[in-house]
Amino acid sequence: MAIRMRDRKEGKLADITGPGITDRWGVTCADLGASVIAPNGTLVSVFGDTFSGNRVGEGDWRSPVILIGTGDASHPITYHRAGGGNPDFAQQLWRYTHRAGRSGRPRRGISTVIPSDLLRVGESLYLHAIVNRGFGNVVWTEIWRSDDNGISWHHLGGKTRFPAGLHDGHGQCWSWDYDPVDGWIYVVSTGFQRDKGIILQRVRPEHIGDPRKYSGWGHTRGLWSWGKTPTPLTPPGETWGELSLRRLADGRWILGGFLSSEYALGYRVVKSPTAVRAAPLQHPIVGSDWDDEDHAGGRVAQLYGGYLLPGSKLDVIGGIGLVVSQWNTTHGWPYRAMQFRATLRDTTRSSPVNVE
Repeated sequence: MAIRMRDRKEGKLADITGPGITDRWGVTCADLGASVIAPNGTLVSVFGDTFSGNRVGEGDWRSPVILIGTGDASHPITYHRAGGGNPDFAQQLWRYTHRAGRSGRPRRGISTVIPSDLLRVGESLYLHAIVNRGFGNVVWTEIWRSDDNGISWHHLGGKTRFPAGLHDGHGQCWSWDYDPVDGWIYVVSTGFQRDKGIILQRVRPEHIGDPRKYSGWGHTRGLWSWGKTPTPLTPPGETWGELSLRRLADGRWILGGFLSSEYALGYRVVKSPTAVRAAPLQHPIVGSDWDDEDHAGGRVAQLYGGYLLPGSKLDVIGGIGLVVSQWNTTHGWPYRAMQFRATLRDTTRSSPVNVE
């Protein structure tokens, strides 16, 4: 049944991390929050650098961590437990020591591991992670797997290590989704430094742990085709940070995230991941100064992330669910993930926006 205009809802729905919300699991300060629905129907969210104190750098430092609960594009997110061996405390998913050099200078060891995105294929979840030696100095990326709905994770093996320089540095920050119709996992990626465009690859689920089995979407001699060295499929001048690629139930795709070249969240709606270049950008949330914020109106200071939530719908007012991060780098707080509702048009066909 159609709703009245006053019932339309867009903008910020709620903070999903922070004091009084997720500090019970030691997740007082956290960002990112890419999310998928697990095989058992729970919502699994992965967060990056996480601190138990009241601002960045205070308390226990962990990354990545998992929180598990309920929620989607149409319903508020509520977490019920932490991933890992202790449901009451969000432990780092695997053991390593954070070795941060002065002023972020690279040094031996790992400074932090940042999650890119979660993927579900059948009864398994996968996590792509970015290993840093000094923040922004990526040394490799890797894939982990969970067969118990995001609680425990294991590495796919020694050969599942993607070098930082892969595809001229465009293979560091990933997002991915599975197409059950053609049986491929589609992977989009860019550099972690937010100064590059987006490339596209695909791989069969059984080969997800073998870098040699990934096929690139490339442009040579005036033609685009698979099996090539991947070529940026976004227009020249666009640079990207965190990415989110999701296939909707009707087969359409949404690709977007943090559009660093415009200091905004940007998204394209396409029939296929290969059709990105010709699709128009939509900007449901834009950056602002701290004294000019309007979360209800889609203006957020020091924003990033922009992960699509399960259950998102096109051509519906507020039908798109987004997890948006915010970090006041001067004060160390706010440093949080937030749930937003936004609207995206289906630009693959001409259609009005529904008010359901």
